[in-house]
Order: sequence, then C-alpha cells, then structure tokens
Amino acid sequence: MTPRGTRGAYRKEDRAQLPLELQRELVEKAAARYGNCQELAKHLNIPKSSVHYYKIGRLTMPVSVLEQMLKIANDEELRERIESRGITKDRSWATEYAQDIYREICRDRVRLPTKEELLSDDGLRTKAAAIVSYVLAEGSVWLQKEKFGEHAVNITFAEHEEDIYEHFRSLCRDVFLYDIGPPQMPGNGARAIRGFIYSRFVAEWLVYNGIPVGDKSSKELHLPSWVMGSVDPGTWTAALQPWCDGEGCVALHGRHAAPSFSLAQSRHTNLNTEKLPRSVANPTYNGASIGAIRRIELFGESLVGYLEGNCRSEILDDLVVLFKRLGLSPKPAIRALILKADDYWSCVWELRFGTSDASKLLKLNLIRQQRKAEKLGKATDNNNDIII
Repeated sequence: MTPRGTRGAYRKEDRAQLPLELQRELVEKAAARYGNCQELAKHLNIPKSSVHYYKIGRLTMPVSVLEQMLKIANDEELRERIESRGITKDRSWATEYAQDIYREICRDRVRLPTKEELLSDDGLRTKAAAIVSYVLAEGSVWLQKEKFGEHAVNITFAEHEEDIYEHFRSLCRDVFLYDIGPPQMPGNGARAIRGFIYSRFVAEWLVYNGIPVGDKSSKELHLPSWVMGSVDPGTWTAALQPWCDGEGCVALHGRHAAPSFSLAQSRHTNLNTEKLPRSVANPTYNGASIGAIRRIELFGESLVGYLEGNCRSEILDDLVVLFKRLGLSPKPAIRALILKADDYWSCVWELRFGTSDASKLLKLNLIRQQRKAEKLGKATDNNNDIII
C-alpha cells in the first residue's frame, strides 16, 4: 500500500473538472453501492476525506478515480453526461484550483461587512468602528506568510485589562463571526495579554479600512469614511472609546484637585540626529520636553512650528472632530520628542481634556476599562478619597 497522503486527492495525475452537481451525483451513486462514502473510500483505497472533498467540490478527481467511480455507479446515462461536460486538466492546474476552492471556503467562514451594510446597519457599524479603533490604538496588521502574501492581526492589552480584551473578543464574534480565543501571554515575559486574528480575509478587510501593514507610527492614519461621515452619535462614541481606554490616562494635579484626562499618540518624524542633534535629548528619558522644544529653531522656524506642519498626528485630528461632535473640546498639543534606537526622533502628541470634559467621559460611555473608570469616577465624586 502506498503512503496515505498520495492515495487520494493529491496523487500526481491528470484531473477531471466536472460541474459541482454532476460530481456530487457521481460520488453519491457510487457510494450508494457500498452504503456510504466511508465504505466507498475503503473500496477505492483512498482516504475518506478525499471522497468528502470530491462530493462538496473542493477538489477535482484524478482521472483514474473517476473511471473507478463510473464503473461502480454503472450508469450509462451518467457516463454520457460526464463525458460530454467533463474537461481533463493537468496536475498543475488542479493544485491551483484546490487552493482557490480552499480560500473560498475560508472566506465563507467569516463575515466581511460591506460599506453598504455598514452605512445601513447602525448596530453593525458601531461594533465595526470599535474594532477598527482598537486595532489602530492597540494592535497591528503584520505579514504572516510572505510566500502567499497572507496577513494576520494582533491586539495587545495590559494584563489587568482582561475586561477590555473580552469586549474586543465579543466584537470580533459579532462582526466577523470569528473568535480570537482566550487571552495569551506574550513570549517576552511582558505584563500583557494578546489575541490574534489569523484570518487573512479579516486582516485584508482591516487594511482596506485604513489600518496599515506593519508600523503605524510612521504612517498617516485616519478613521474610515463610514465613521467620519456618519451622523450617528453611537458610531462616534464606539470609535472614540478604544482610544480613551487604550491610550488614555487619568491624572490628578494635587490631592484635592479635580481629575484631568489625556490620551497620547506617537508620530514618527523625518528628523534624525544629523538634523536635530542628540544633545537635545535629556539623558534621563532620552527625549526632549515641550519646554526644550519651544527654545529650538530648525530650518529657519521654530521647532514646534515645523513639527505641527510636517509631523502632525492625523488620527488625533480625526478624534478631535468626533469629540467636538459629542460636545467635548480637547486640545491637541505636542508633549515631547523621543529619540528612537534608529537615531530618528518620534513626536509624541497629546489630547488634553479639562476637568469638566474629563467628568463627561464616563457619562458618554467613552471609558469601559474597569480600573480606569473607577479611578476617574472616584476622583470625580470624592477627591479626598482618591488613591493613585
């Protein structure tokens, strides 16, 4: 007996391409002679999975298997229809055909909302907007299999943010019909939890909706047009909430002071240590504060002006538009410059919320993360009892 992997679907010989309904009829009639497909597979000395793939049309039949099934079925009218409609293909075509069918099967296992569905279905749009923002804020799309051009998605949260992880997981189930599974610990020992979307089709959908492949800080990021163009406050809230949870920070400026809130985002620049010397950086944190930045001139203008004109965080500008639609007025500002390991500077942008706006974040359901919501809520209700 030859090795199991070469006895059936993948034997190296020409194939017969048949219409799906005709191929299914042949398999069913041949299987009926032995009781079921499993017994037919035993008689043909091929894996039962091969018979199943022939029946559902995922694979074409080797010519020798086709002849055996026709002999078993013993139906001259069926043989004539197959001979008139069947097309013989060589092995290389069959391999590509099988891959195409497999891709379509994988695509059918997930739901990929169209723009028309997102525009017409408020519930679907709000959940999809949250997913896009979560991946923009806390995840990335990366090339998983370079040979096949297949991408995957990962999402990372702090280890205490399991409630947010489960929220993201439920969103993926509702929107894509895809379960990312329970949280995983990263292999580098970091205090974090991670999840993965290994569907290339979901990854491609996210790329199509504005999430770049690889490093995000070096790219111009924007929220999708179906989010920015929506008139539904629920969609705006859903798109903003992941940013508040993922990049937001609650701060107090004194024991009895009201809380403030801010969220930060990095934007890589084209400035290296030749254009802006390393001596600008404070060795303590390898960066330059906004106070130091304001005192520097570059290319005949202030460094602040240069950064605002050439290294702006476009995604924060989109967020400002949505926040203003909800009645808040955060102010974008440069917080610092950080020197990266490749000797290029990264500009840290920040959205700052006043104390009145900070108290509105909870009322607008813009913060779901339990610890952050409790911290902001306690600080808002009773400044004397706050514990940082």
